[in-house]
Amino acid sequence: MAMKHNHPNLSCPDQAAPTPSGTRTDRPALTPGPPPREPVFWFGFEVPWAKLAVVRVVLFGLLAVDAFLQLSRAPRYGAGDFNVGHFPFLDGIAPGRTGYEVGKLLGTYLFALAALGIATRLVLPIAAALYAWLYFGSQLDGYQHHYLVALLVAIACFVPWERPPDATPATPVRTPGAASEGVRGAAMVRTWAVRLILVQLGIVYLWTAIAKMDPAWISGHTLDDQLSGGLSTTIKGTLGMQAAAILVIAVELVLAATIWLRPAWKIAAPLGILLHLGIMLSGFQIGLFSHLMFALYLLVLPDALFLRLADASPVRSLRTALGRLARSTSWVLWALALAAGLGVGVLLRFEHGLLAALLVSTIPVALAARALLRGRAPAAALGAAHLAAVTLWLAADRTSSVAVDYYRYWGGSQRRLGNPATAEYAYRRLVDIAPDLEAGHYYLGKLLTSDGRGKEGVAHLREAQRLAPRRARAWVQEARWLASQGKHAEAVAKARKAVSAEPSRREARALLKTLTANRRAPATTPEDDDDPEPP
Repeated sequence: MAMKHNHPNLSCPDQAAPTPSGTRTDRPALTPGPPPREPVFWFGFEVPWAKLAVVRVVLFGLLAVDAFLQLSRAPRYGAGDFNVGHFPFLDGIAPGRTGYEVGKLLGTYLFALAALGIATRLVLPIAAALYAWLYFGSQLDGYQHHYLVALLVAIACFVPWERPPDATPATPVRTPGAASEGVRGAAMVRTWAVRLILVQLGIVYLWTAIAKMDPAWISGHTLDDQLSGGLSTTIKGTLGMQAAAILVIAVELVLAATIWLRPAWKIAAPLGILLHLGIMLSGFQIGLFSHLMFALYLLVLPDALFLRLADASPVRSLRTALGRLARSTSWVLWALALAAGLGVGVLLRFEHGLLAALLVSTIPVALAARALLRGRAPAAALGAAHLAAVTLWLAADRTSSVAVDYYRYWGGSQRRLGNPATAEYAYRRLVDIAPDLEAGHYYLGKLLTSDGRGKEGVAHLREAQRLAPRRARAWVQEARWLASQGKHAEAVAKARKAVSAEPSRREARALLKTLTANRRAPATTPEDDDDPEPP
């Protein structure tokens, strides 16, 4: 016979214990325990909104400029159908010249939007993937800091760069009291990425210090080979190269232990800034790496500096104007900005400027479509930011030599690879955008005279002579072409002008000696190294 248990402690756990009157009562609510402890090291790290905003503008603004300045390297990619990726599986999808050119234009645009705080959760992951593809897909540009930038941009995807609602300059990224109230906002959940950026810098300093612990560096010989000019003279006259080399290792070890700890920022900030200032003054060819490090060191400067900056009258006025722009909507401004962006693509002096403009137009179109689905017009700030980002292309193009270098290096690489037709196209574009550059006229004239188009080629050679009267190479090339046409006296006269223009030029003296001895001279000059590849 089954026994019936009526003891309340043995009753079914889903049922309430019966009362003497036969009724049932609800089980008493459990007393809530303390909230789970969050990892304070990661989620307890606070940064005032003013500091984060300044870091965003400076860091991503520099990355936008840096991406544009690397455009001149595009002709190296895919040249001769040769590539060695950082990982073998990337060889098949490595960027060629066109991919690198368009990719860097897109990167410039995306980083500019991020600097302006527009759709950072959308544009930064795209920028990170693009940056990683361009860097890891090929070892042609093997700057060691590129891997660090790729990691930092990936981590930055998780930082709340956009302004929180109703935030003031002093509002921390991690809302005070959120954990005790059981609130886990998106900003607080992502705060770990700000700390991780600093931890990543500490790891880099540690590794660079370990890598320098070899006799060549500790003896000072490596540092002596890398430094030149006034900085080298100053170090030799004070510390000495060996002491300076050891000091660099010590500083990097200190930074590895302090850069990620707020109480130690008083040590890390001056040490790190002085270290990277020295690297910048040393003249190392590492792009904008030192400038990017200065941008990251903004994170370790005292918060009070940024709060004072935000409280300055001009900054307050700018914040008010930007706030009004962010709250306003306008289809007209959005459409005008989109059209103007396409116009900028046409005005760019790069081969695929319009294609890049069409591609970046998909960003404001997608964001406007999302606003339309929500029953709103696109924010006026979206149109303004899009126009500002593409205008950066045009401003950087017209104020730098990037486009000129692009066509110079493209023409030079194709000439050396034995592709005269492509080299001619590149040099014609170079002459179009830089008609006062001697190199474009000289190399175009050399190609044309070597290809049987002497009349047009000589015209370019003479323009090169006019632009650079103290360089012998255009005179030499014209003299060789004249000699090949049987115009001996005219060839001798041009050879004499070549020697007069540049007496130290061995090639000019040898040609004049050959012609005056009535010996046959080759119709074209050998390849020269007057137009080197970018460093």
